[in-house]
Amino acid sequence: MNLLYISDTPDNALQRALAEHATTLHTVDTATAAQALVPGQYGFIVLALERSGQDALEHCLAHRGSAALMVLLAGDDRQARIAALRAGADACLAQPVASAEVLARLQALSRARPRAPALPPSRLWLSPSRLMVGRGKRQQSLTVSEHRLLAMLASNPGAVSRQSIEQQLWGAGQAPKTALIERHVCNLRRKLAQLDCPEALQTLRGFGYSLAEPLLLRAD
Repeated sequence: MNLLYISDTPDNALQRALAEHATTLHTVDTATAAQALVPGQYGFIVLALERSGQDALEHCLAHRGSAALMVLLAGDDRQARIAALRAGADACLAQPVASAEVLARLQALSRARPRAPALPPSRLWLSPSRLMVGRGKRQQSLTVSEHRLLAMLASNPGAVSRQSIEQQLWGAGQAPKTALIERHVCNLRRKLAQLDCPEALQTLRGFGYSLAEPLLLRAD
């Protein structure tokens, strides 16, 4: 399970506990959360807010994909917790909070999440919580960047420009990474070919890339 922990002052004990609980843990602050929030990338998101942060909460809700969202609010403000739950959070706890309680709530949310539906044998799928792409029961492992690139293409019908890929994977203001993107695309084509989908990832010369067949972001 991939887990995103968003906090401007991460709790070290909680961070260690989350790292033990998750397959992969990514920790970012609220200022860089927008770059990290790629639909389909995470199974769970833990958003810690030191003060009322409606903008951060709304952004997480809008871009979480199928991830479950737990909000940790500073202080025992019952109305703020109720507002977060009504806005769409799956759980909301007051800080400070014991790491064991956070993990217990995450495990409860995991049990409550719907099972993945049976997929047609010919349908390509991408796991939102594991670094995995597959077709029917066959699957291929992915790197984090490969997974984010596929999730981006699956979430944006039509073509995605190289500029958009660079901004979403590495952030704005970075040096062009055309060669790195092409290497990721080459690796993805090789893995998709192992799933009998060699033409699934298409290059639009001079612009970017697109998917030639649907890719289902399944519920894990």
